[in-house]
Amino acid sequence: MPPLSSPLLGAKPPSISVPGNVAAGVYSGLATFLDCAAFTSIVFASAGLPLSVGLQHALVGFVVMQLVVSRLSGIGYILVPISYEMMPFLSHFASTVAAAGASGASLLSTVLAGSVLVGLLGALAVALAAEMPVENVEALLPPALQAGLFGAIGWSIYVLAFEVLGLSVSLDAQSMLAWSSMCLWLPANLLGVGLWLGKRSVDFPLLFPSFLLGVSVIVHAVRLLTGTSLAEARDAGWLMNEAPVAPATQLWAAFAPSLIRWDLVFSPAGSIPLLCAALFGPVVNTLLNYILCGPLFKTKVDMRRELHAHAAGALCAACAGGYSSYIALSNTAIHRMVGGTVAISTNVAAAVCLVFLVAYPLGACVSLVPTLTIAVICVYIGIDFLFDNFVEPLRTAVRPSAASASARLGTVIASWLVFIVCVQRDMLLGTVVGILGFQMAKWLQWGEQL
Repeated sequence: MPPLSSPLLGAKPPSISVPGNVAAGVYSGLATFLDCAAFTSIVFASAGLPLSVGLQHALVGFVVMQLVVSRLSGIGYILVPISYEMMPFLSHFASTVAAAGASGASLLSTVLAGSVLVGLLGALAVALAAEMPVENVEALLPPALQAGLFGAIGWSIYVLAFEVLGLSVSLDAQSMLAWSSMCLWLPANLLGVGLWLGKRSVDFPLLFPSFLLGVSVIVHAVRLLTGTSLAEARDAGWLMNEAPVAPATQLWAAFAPSLIRWDLVFSPAGSIPLLCAALFGPVVNTLLNYILCGPLFKTKVDMRRELHAHAAGALCAACAGGYSSYIALSNTAIHRMVGGTVAISTNVAAAVCLVFLVAYPLGACVSLVPTLTIAVICVYIGIDFLFDNFVEPLRTAVRPSAASASARLGTVIASWLVFIVCVQRDMLLGTVVGILGFQMAKWLQWGEQL
């Protein structure tokens, strides 16, 4: 949910309280359920896949991952919600598989297999990283390169806001300015930017959920005032599609090895988005977040133990057929501010989502979630990523008082070049080009100093 720039990071946690920890767990569980609904809309709905399976896939991943991490981690209040950074890549993979001719049960099995494969790759990579000096990750991925990569992810998430609404970003003014289109994308952008500005200026932990709840209430109020039925609202793109409720066994039954299109999974078009999903979700973000965890929360972090806990959780989640999750610092900061300070809080969060999984008729409420709510989340996250990685560094570089302004401006330009390669071609190529370029620049600088 809210990315690393949350003003709540590093805030002093409240004293230990069982009611406070339970309240924090209930809040975080409900917030994660909304994240699961967002995943369902972004990846499964856009590919025409069963929404009930998508919701189960996300819920299973979070419940298993959170329970394992809460048990093995030395930091009981760490939250591991589902990954937004992976969604653009998995959505692209689903579209690629569908375009290649897979459909029905074969398409579903292949998408689920790809998602689980990402989780397994991520678990393996994090386990290996636990045995390495990961504190020096910036030597391989300097901040300017990270800015270009995360800026590209931010753009991908922003574009998902339009896809959730059944639209696409286009330079065709006629299609973008059509009344039916503007009624969808304009409120999403205005509300998303408004939420972003609010989070930047107000230190209130419940602002994010309160804002999204308000958006949902307004959409349904407008629907009732205009006499629009639920079916008409879904046809107009106001609400998520209706999901037939089913037990979680539907998820595991959908894994049919004979129907998986392994040729598409391991083809260049299919494997590149999956590799990018594993790299930028479970691996890079996990390492960077754990490195920042100690200073931000003012606690001692046993990096090896935490990475092993994370790898074990990711492995168990993937083996259970779940979607990938990983540590989220800002979600954890909000969780702490609400009252979560020990492992009981994160276990309660997992239990809340487990209720939605076991009492599966409750999953029908996903069809009442406005697409505008999901789009606002995507706009908010996308804008935040783009601002932090491009606008803020540029503002710092052009300040008259900034030391080495030309060097700072050069790093901003380098970040933009990485961003352009990632957006115009693909993230994997952008990463390789960026690493080679920055390492070459470092070697040249080192040679000049000899």
